[in-house]
Amino acid sequence: MKHNRLTVLVAALVAVCCFASHAAAQLPNFVAVVDVAQLIKKHPEFKQKQEALQAKMLAREAEFKKKQETIVAQEKNLATSGLKQTAPEYQKAMDDIAGAYADFEKEAKAEQRRFALENSQIMYDTYKDIKATIGAFAKEKKIAQVTDFRMFEPDPAVPQTVAEDMDQKLVWFDPVLNVTDHIIAQMYISRNLPIPPKDDPKAAPQTATALPVSGGMR
Repeated sequence: MKHNRLTVLVAALVAVCCFASHAAAQLPNFVAVVDVAQLIKKHPEFKQKQEALQAKMLAREAEFKKKQETIVAQEKNLATSGLKQTAPEYQKAMDDIAGAYADFEKEAKAEQRRFALENSQIMYDTYKDIKATIGAFAKEKKIAQVTDFRMFEPDPAVPQTVAEDMDQKLVWFDPVLNVTDHIIAQMYISRNLPIPPKDDPKAAPQTATALPVSGGMR
């Protein structure tokens, strides 16, 4: 009886070990590195969306500039109207101008917020698509982890590049682990678009981020 129990126990242990070995063999077992800034910069739709947003911002700024010029002209006309500052007509005109300025400021701030939200949505959609592409690639290639790293050569004559390089958490990796170009290619292939040319690896780093929301609409 004891012999039978021992045989069963050994068989169970062997089965568990075999299962564990098989499961371990199925798990992703290496890492990769990407330059997220480059992925955003080279994203098939990022530049077009940013340029469209920039065009809308410039158009709205032109409209706000005209509104501002109109209010300023009203203020100048009042100053040269010859009306006494104590006159009811003068006071009413001043109140109207003050109200116009208040409405202008309120509308400008609301517009800036709207552009900021649209800007944020562009970044969100772009990064979400990049993460999905990386995830699909990693699963296909059995990659367990993908780490971000800025790919550039720091220049001692440009202190900012040295500081940025030293600030990175990942100190060294084998270049073969850099799959940035593969992810870029996947994004374009999935859209049936030609793959863009590679950047010069010695070029200064350029952070690809959303457009800053201009404060010029006032």
